[in-house]
Amino acid sequence: MCTEKTSRVRFYLFLVGVVLTLSGAYGVVPMVSSLNVEEAIGSLTLAIGYAIAIPSTFLVPTVAAALGVRAVVVIAATCYLLFVLGNVYTAYYTLIPAAVFFGVGDGWYWSSGSIVANNFAVEISKNEPGTYEKRRRLFTGIFFAASHTGTVFGSAASVVFLFVDRQLSGRSNFTTNRDFSFCGANDCQDPNITLANIEQYTPAFVATRYSLIAFLAGLILIAVILYRVSLPVEARHEVGKTTNTSSDITTTPSNDDAAATANQDSTPFQVMAKSLKSTLKLLITPKQLLIMWLAIYGGMTLSFFNGEITRAFVSCVLGVDKVGVAVILLASGEAMTAYVGGKVNSKYGRNYPFAFAFVLDVSSYVVCLNWQITENTTWVIYILSFMFGISDGLWQSQTNEMYGSFFRDDNKQALVAWNIMYEVGLATQFAISKALCVWQKIYLQIALMAVAGILYSVAYYIFLWRLREEKISENRTGPSSNHILTISERL
Repeated sequence: MCTEKTSRVRFYLFLVGVVLTLSGAYGVVPMVSSLNVEEAIGSLTLAIGYAIAIPSTFLVPTVAAALGVRAVVVIAATCYLLFVLGNVYTAYYTLIPAAVFFGVGDGWYWSSGSIVANNFAVEISKNEPGTYEKRRRLFTGIFFAASHTGTVFGSAASVVFLFVDRQLSGRSNFTTNRDFSFCGANDCQDPNITLANIEQYTPAFVATRYSLIAFLAGLILIAVILYRVSLPVEARHEVGKTTNTSSDITTTPSNDDAAATANQDSTPFQVMAKSLKSTLKLLITPKQLLIMWLAIYGGMTLSFFNGEITRAFVSCVLGVDKVGVAVILLASGEAMTAYVGGKVNSKYGRNYPFAFAFVLDVSSYVVCLNWQITENTTWVIYILSFMFGISDGLWQSQTNEMYGSFFRDDNKQALVAWNIMYEVGLATQFAISKALCVWQKIYLQIALMAVAGILYSVAYYIFLWRLREEKISENRTGPSSNHILTISERL
């Protein structure tokens, strides 16, 4: 049995692996639409990738039950590695396979990573009864903070490589005497305009691209080694199990526990069928149908930044070498608010972080629509990047935690459902990338955010009466009646 100290060390090693994995993968993702801007191949690549991530996410519980969560994390990181290598050259025969690998990697990584963070919360809280719920919320925030920190390092690497490229090529000043009328909210991906300004989107030397890809791929290789060290391989159903057995929840077996026990005597096909049935059943529950729009909006917002802000605002105005700077600001805001949001959530709930993210996004969209781009106001891009980062850090971590709280008795399926909805948002935004101008997508974002906020409020107040009726406390130490309303039903 692992001591608390050993568990913490393993958790920290896992977080280092998360940082390295996302450094490699998301050091490339924000640049895909710029590096492969011709014929919008980059946006198509990400659209296909995120679309594939949706069905691949359904397999996470099955593979975790059969092989263990460690195997899922390692396979996902390997798929990220192949995606990064696929961006070494702009062509359909390299980018379409890369999109497939990205879809599997992204679909598996976020679900399994969330499960691992929850498992560590379970493991560490066993020695301190009554602390699981607080640790679960905190560890969720830490996991996402580490993820966004990885994006910072990956983007910093791209900044260095592309800065050297620009200096050696003499393409160091793009903003002098330029027409910005086709940039920003007015960008409609006109192919003629794109070709006329292709130097804005690509490195000057092909060696720069090769070197950057090789460096980022190396980071993911190191991460795979760390996963094998930090994540246990024993008792697969225990590793994949996400329910807490400490007394602050309940002593009644959960659906995940029952499923794990049943899976031991089932064939792989039966396990897959049961897992798929459980996930589909959760997806059509009234609570899920009401809260899923926040997760979809969160996914669309992140892809709006990675696909539209990086191309239409950053590359178009400042050049591709500044994409990394913008993404660093985005990820810095994400990491900060993911951690702070987890702390706030553990004390006051998620509604305050949600409200703050809502106000911040509305402000960002207003700036995007009304900003008149000039040579003297290009700094606004960096402010926008940080603002989107602050809000996205909250949307990701808080919607993930929201699913864990709403469906506490089916935690594994809930985290998979969250990832599916998030991937739906990511895929949708990239799928419509070429069909709409940026200003039209902004209005779509505003409308979706408003609808998602209203439906979440409905879900919150419909089920709030349960908490009042049962007078549930987060520090409850055991059942005192035949029917226990657990923390899982907290909103």
